[in-house]
Amino acid sequence: FKALGNFHDKWLYACASLVIEYNDENYKKLESLALKYVPGLKKIIIPMISDSVADKNHPENKDSKYAQKYGKTEDELNEWLEQKEKDWGIDTIKYDVCLCPKCGYASTLREFNNVTPKQRALLKEMIGSKYTAMEDSADYYTYDIAIKRYKMALLTAMTKPARGSEQAYLCLKLAWLYRGAAEELQQDDTANLGQIAKYNKLEAEYIEKAYKGFTEALLKEYPPICNMDEVTINSLLAQLAHKCNDDDTAQKFAYMVMGSRNASSKAKDKARELMEVIRESRQETRNE
Repeated sequence: FKALGNFHDKWLYACASLVIEYNDENYKKLESLALKYVPGLKKIIIPMISDSVADKNHPENKDSKYAQKYGKTEDELNEWLEQKEKDWGIDTIKYDVCLCPKCGYASTLREFNNVTPKQRALLKEMIGSKYTAMEDSADYYTYDIAIKRYKMALLTAMTKPARGSEQAYLCLKLAWLYRGAAEELQQDDTANLGQIAKYNKLEAEYIEKAYKGFTEALLKEYPPICNMDEVTINSLLAQLAHKCNDDDTAQKFAYMVMGSRNASSKAKDKARELMEVIRESRQETRNE
């Protein structure tokens, strides 16, 4: 069920399946949504088996041979889910923003209800009064649709105004969406090369905005930032700094990860890999 919760279209499938016995308006609505947004879905069949993945690190599973053999740690589960995303061709980043079709209010699932009465009034005045609802006519949930929703979420965050880290987080997700859109086009031999170049340029622009936003947020906020602990945020900033050609800063954050007692071996390995990439890049520059 945790896997279903990470995939918007699978969630629709599950909801429709769970209420099929009623065959009421709710079921029919969920069924139509699932059939519209899940590529290749023709018929909904009630799931007969629900698999769960045991947490190997949970105290209750410490002495469980079954959990230790067949379960997964959180990192292992995330890796498994990421692989499933690739296998199924699902980019879950597209589904993380909720948009009200009436007033234009948009936010990530995590922050959707985090709005004060004062902010609500401001959003109604600045966005809701000017928003014109648009019905998506696409047969499936495209990158362009997701990008529009994320931009509405960014506009909402800037208007509230939300924390700097939340705005940076949305910029980072927009960068990833533009990357995904470009990669999708690259698989098409008839794709517009100019459009791919445009997506690549926009990805770089939002990476820079995310880097600047997270850097400034660290001066005012303390981890966890956007649900990221200190190790995760330092790892992210190391990668963003490198992408923005700020390798001195990238090294600083990478060293912080490698020297942290709380960092996993995987996080430290990625930091070392980044340091090696920077070293090789600088060596090539000297040779030139």
